[in-house]
Amino acid sequence: MMEVKKIMVVEDESIIAEDIRMSLIKMGYVVPYVVSMGEVAVEKVKEDKPDLILMDIMLAGKMDGIETASAIRSMFDIPVIFLTAYCDENILERAKITEPFGYLIKPFKDRDLHITIEMALYKHKMEKELRGNKEFFESILEGIVTGVWVSDKNDVIVFANKGMQAIIPDLAEGVNVLNAWEFFKPYYMKARESLEQFHYEGVPFVVPGTGAKYHTGWLTPRIEEGKFNGMMCTIESIHTQA
Repeated sequence: MMEVKKIMVVEDESIIAEDIRMSLIKMGYVVPYVVSMGEVAVEKVKEDKPDLILMDIMLAGKMDGIETASAIRSMFDIPVIFLTAYCDENILERAKITEPFGYLIKPFKDRDLHITIEMALYKHKMEKELRGNKEFFESILEGIVTGVWVSDKNDVIVFANKGMQAIIPDLAEGVNVLNAWEFFKPYYMKARESLEQFHYEGVPFVVPGTGAKYHTGWLTPRIEEGKFNGMMCTIESIHTQA
């Protein structure tokens, strides 16, 4: 049995708000609250978190819909769809900052409302799953003693686990691999240009303040549509030269 979704309506025109509420109920959604002010919406969300919010951009009170959506977004992971009778570019630019899951221009049809809601709920579900997967795999990588780092297609490090940072502290996110160590460039470029996994062994990494530290590991190109899209590297310490 599918879970019934709860949708909050934030609309200060009572007739429009009631029409939306009745339409949502006919579509099979639950509408726990219909509120007309942003401040009230924030408090209601704290009490009973809905699955989605339909938010009028122009609201009476101290907070407009954009400010209200921003306040809710800072506290909760709840998708917002903006309702507006205006197509003003400045308003839409402000609204983009809150990363809404859709816009509906008044007046809109029930079919458009239903499609926009379902698309927003699906997109939010997918984003949550992706975040969960990312956190899961990063937690695994963080628990590995072996150093692991990943670069993007521009050879800039976008991820470095604690194991890697313990071995080479200055090889961190944001560093360009090719600029970091000239001596490592031949190994990296061999894997990059061949698009094949490459094993390096006994490579001396010079860390300031210490002697040369010898490491071994694998360079595995990340390939997308047959082109280089970054590199995944493992690194293990062998021994330190006195």
